[in-house]
Amino acid sequence: MRICFYFALQLCLVVTAGHADQELAAPWMAPSTVDVQGVVQEDWGTFGLEIVEPAGTVAVAQHWDQTPMPTVCTIKKVDNISLTETAYRSPIWPGGVDVVEARLANSADKSRHVLLSLDLPETVALGERVGAAAGRLTIALPADIEPIRKEKDWGCKSAVSAMPGWARPDRPCDPAFKDIVAGMGGVPIVYVFAVPVGAKRTVVVGLCESHWASPGQRPLGISVEGASRIGIDPVADWGQHVPGVLHFDAVDADQDGRIEVAVEPREGAPDQNTILNALWVFPPDVPASNDQIVAGEMTSQAEYYVNAGGENDQLLYGNDARYAFDLDAGAEAVFHFLLACPGGGPVPDPLKTAWTPASLRRAAEDVWRDAPESNQQE
Repeated sequence: MRICFYFALQLCLVVTAGHADQELAAPWMAPSTVDVQGVVQEDWGTFGLEIVEPAGTVAVAQHWDQTPMPTVCTIKKVDNISLTETAYRSPIWPGGVDVVEARLANSADKSRHVLLSLDLPETVALGERVGAAAGRLTIALPADIEPIRKEKDWGCKSAVSAMPGWARPDRPCDPAFKDIVAGMGGVPIVYVFAVPVGAKRTVVVGLCESHWASPGQRPLGISVEGASRIGIDPVADWGQHVPGVLHFDAVDADQDGRIEVAVEPREGAPDQNTILNALWVFPPDVPASNDQIVAGEMTSQAEYYVNAGGENDQLLYGNDARYAFDLDAGAEAVFHFLLACPGGGPVPDPLKTAWTPASLRRAAEDVWRDAPESNQQE
């Protein structure tokens, strides 16, 4: 990192649009690219970081190394603040990840406030720590710093995939039972609803399993704030293609003006992908039978109604995540983003994975040292 920063300061290399994009690669793997502004271009979209504060003209410098592995180093500088983005491919199972190490430095003799903006395409559904696109976890956010984001009154805060028309209910019912959101790879589906502080509500969860015909394949756990957790196997309890609902007496137990609802995978279940068709949030004094709710006769009386994966669904967050830092004189902050590679698998959950920045870099170095020379370039 010191070499990258020294190179930028000494040569003052300002990269122009005439320079070609640089590749992030590993032996036997399809490359992704980094453009002259440090934007990483993947098969699912692009990733970039921008300096919002301090305001001013951003000078951009870039260079790349081939040893110990292909690395693209982009330096952005405003006043006494520099952002060094070092990008490389780490070929971890199952399909590798592109790592972007961001090093923010304050060379001033006083503390400075810095605001960075995350630039992602609208096709990425950004959750708390991971983002998804087209059913694949495509970006892992830093686990140790909190982004600044605007929250809506309600929405899903998980990186889920919308699948309209996935379910095939076997009877007339609320249209939400035809659509689902899915938490691929065991991602819990979590929705949040704004309520008065400490309020009570009746939460109704709707499910219709149309993939599995036999029980025991996708049992789920439903957790609603203020209520006891309920385990459910829709096929065992209702049958394949049968729409059903579960009622919960919810309470804003933590007094934050929100009620949280989570659909989680059952440990050891063959299918760890979570699903959800519908949610209703009623005032506690509204009576409603299961048959009425399944038939769609009570939707107009709901305070909140979610056709999960359908037209009225929404994410709790937008894609306008920002990161704020107050850096002392001479201080640095280092954090990492993981990006899914072209044709590869999902990124690991940063809160659960055993991979660390050090082990990711070591894996990247090892594969180039061990690979036959003929396979080191695409």
